[in-house]
Amino acid sequence: MASPVSAALQFLRDRLPGRVITPDADTSAPASASAADFTTLTNQPWSSTCWQAPAAYILPESSSEVATALSILKQSGIKFVVRSTGHNPNPGFSSIGDEGVVIDLAKLQRREIVEVNEVTAAESGIGCGNGKIARVGAGNRWGVVYDWLEKQGLSAIGGRDPGVGMGLLVGGGLGAVPNLHGVPSNGLRGVEIVLSDGRIVNANADENADLYRALKGGGSNFGIITRFDLATHPLIPLQYSITLYSPSDYTNINRATVQLQEDMESEPRIGTFTNFNSAFVAVGFITAGDSASSSQVESEGGSGTVTEAFKPFESLDSKMMDACPTTNGTLGSLAKVMAHAAGDEKKKYVRTLTTTPSADLYNDAYNAWRAALDTIPKDAVLHYTIQPVGSTCVREAEKAGGNILGLKAVAQCWWVFTIEWPRESTPEDDAAARNAVTCLVEKVRNAAKSRDHLLPYLCATFASSDQGVLSSYGAQNIEIMKAVSRKYDPDGVFQSQQYGGFLLRDLE
Repeated sequence: MASPVSAALQFLRDRLPGRVITPDADTSAPASASAADFTTLTNQPWSSTCWQAPAAYILPESSSEVATALSILKQSGIKFVVRSTGHNPNPGFSSIGDEGVVIDLAKLQRREIVEVNEVTAAESGIGCGNGKIARVGAGNRWGVVYDWLEKQGLSAIGGRDPGVGMGLLVGGGLGAVPNLHGVPSNGLRGVEIVLSDGRIVNANADENADLYRALKGGGSNFGIITRFDLATHPLIPLQYSITLYSPSDYTNINRATVQLQEDMESEPRIGTFTNFNSAFVAVGFITAGDSASSSQVESEGGSGTVTEAFKPFESLDSKMMDACPTTNGTLGSLAKVMAHAAGDEKKKYVRTLTTTPSADLYNDAYNAWRAALDTIPKDAVLHYTIQPVGSTCVREAEKAGGNILGLKAVAQCWWVFTIEWPRESTPEDDAAARNAVTCLVEKVRNAAKSRDHLLPYLCATFASSDQGVLSSYGAQNIEIMKAVSRKYDPDGVFQSQQYGGFLLRDLE
């Protein structure tokens, strides 16, 4: 008797010929769909901890094909995961072993601009930024979307790495200038989504509005999104640079970072990050808007324009070099600068934390990190990033119809702690790498709590699978998400058959 997995694969091949790729060549598929394609798909995720070989990959080319695949999987009862790009480093979120299948949305590449009646949009309370909506398939990456929009003189708020996918929009991620238009989910004007009963519906401010709101942070709990409708803006020019400083000057670097965060509260066009590595500290300086704006001044060294807010860093004697000199560009060109190295096969593990700004806390974090460096495996790299988010970013969400994240409207920092280590490692090395980050984050969390700087929110984009992201949204938002799940997925398919993710079932 055939196993449930093999029986489901046969149904999938019959109903979706040419869309199923297994470890062995599939005679029903085109000649190009072979074992080599299977290996390429398996080794695609950003972290090699997610290089798991499923029973098959399903590559639908339309929403109706997604619905067909989901219907067959529902009937079979086998496990599945949904993948757009595989950028999340948590195994099981967009990867699975041979007990299940991956629904890979990479072929959903459609992109189109739709003109919108701005008066009608304003009456809905959401606006659309530019009177134009960008409709993009779920298989797109932000690098492609930026290039496409910029050729038409448009911008949309999205990821800071060109390889990041559209899933960022429902996971709460962070853009380059978060105070300008808020988190990327603020720009989400609607979705096309496949529900567990096979229906393909729209969710926006007018249709299925409860589902629309829950999706802005609720992730993969409710269905499979096949298209994202994004607010666009007239092309947003950026000026940016990345400067490296000596880690030994961490107290002054942290003090300058906090000063910059304070200035961000009154200047929403500023973006920044401070990334601590063992050999250097990389600080990003980003300004959105017209390069001739009055808030930009000539730097004392004459090397370009900077905002007044960046001046605390100019006086630091610990500057090593400009990793990226002052550049006039766009969201797309900045994403290319910040792209992860191609061909990287390292394992990765991340954890996150949210706090209010504090130079003393940042110093605590530095000292805890230095101690953690002594515990990591050979050839591992442990680094962390201070990611300032202003109160304006949070307030922007309400202008865009709200979300489910439960953010407090205060200046804050979305930390990300990352360790990367060789793919060819021992189980002992793997455990040591994860433990180093876990212990480090716990120390920083305890320090933040003792100094009264700890905030509850945890950003899904930067979180480990065990961090309780949904719980951090608050009890009221949890109840809203549960109600939406019961309404749109009454059989609980996305809780019982979906293999992993930040799922409501974990709150039971």
